[in-house]
Amino acid sequence: MLKFLTNRKNIIAVLLCAISVGLFAQTAQRRGPIIRQVDNILIESGNPKALFSFFTEDLNLPTAWPMTSSAAYISGGVSAGNVNLEIFQYTDRSGNLGKARARYSGLAFEPYPLSNALAELKAGGIPFNTPEPQYSSLPDGSRGVSLTRVTLPSFSNAGFSVFLYEFSPAYLRVDVRRKQLGNRLTLNNGGPLGLQSVREIVIATENAKSKQAAWSRLLGKPYSAGVWHIGSGPAIHIVEGPGADRIQAIVLTVQSLDKAKEILKTKRLLPPGGSSLNPVKVQQLRINLVESPKTNKGAAP
Repeated sequence: MLKFLTNRKNIIAVLLCAISVGLFAQTAQRRGPIIRQVDNILIESGNPKALFSFFTEDLNLPTAWPMTSSAAYISGGVSAGNVNLEIFQYTDRSGNLGKARARYSGLAFEPYPLSNALAELKAGGIPFNTPEPQYSSLPDGSRGVSLTRVTLPSFSNAGFSVFLYEFSPAYLRVDVRRKQLGNRLTLNNGGPLGLQSVREIVIATENAKSKQAAWSRLLGKPYSAGVWHIGSGPAIHIVEGPGADRIQAIVLTVQSLDKAKEILKTKRLLPPGGSSLNPVKVQQLRINLVESPKTNKGAAP
């Protein structure tokens, strides 16, 4: 009898240990959010100064940072309310796109604290490259890390880069800058188009359904099939399309679609029968318009 009780106690102890280990493993694999929102939409242009002028002068969007040149590239940023459009050109590729062409070349995601995001990427089995710190002068006059970039190779290809982009709080408060730029856009009534924000970023890819699982590991549960709402930034919308992953279009929310179309028509920026900017006028970029959800009017495909 004593032997039976002893064996029974040993069996119970083993079971409790197994349950405890199982619960620990579940906890270790439990994932928190990785991405806070889209911070930058990258646009490579054959004539970045002309495209920058179009957004800041013709559409009267706030300047996030002015056009600046370095040994490697020319870059300028404009605010579309909830996200920045970074317009750039590599100096060693001048003219490759042609002066009348531009393309969406990447996405910079703002992560939750980068250290946490990297741990979650590792736990989720999502590959990431070695963090690349960039150094510059800080507001206090010292030199230090201004931002850290981490490329996600499984979401990137030769023509499309996806990476995490965390600014050092000693250099820039991203949330404060985004709010300030958004307020400037609001005070300006969204410019001639009445722009409020970027509603979504449309990414075309072959076998879109099979890619949704990978994007879900990065972005979390989708709002609907192929659509992820991420914080206060643009949604990500995965659609079927030929070739490797690429940004097919961005969709802008405007106060009044009818008024925006009338302005575009007056400026000869409206294609026949469309609700978008004429690609010929914006270096072949696809920029569609939708009305604010209050009236629920959509853009033409």
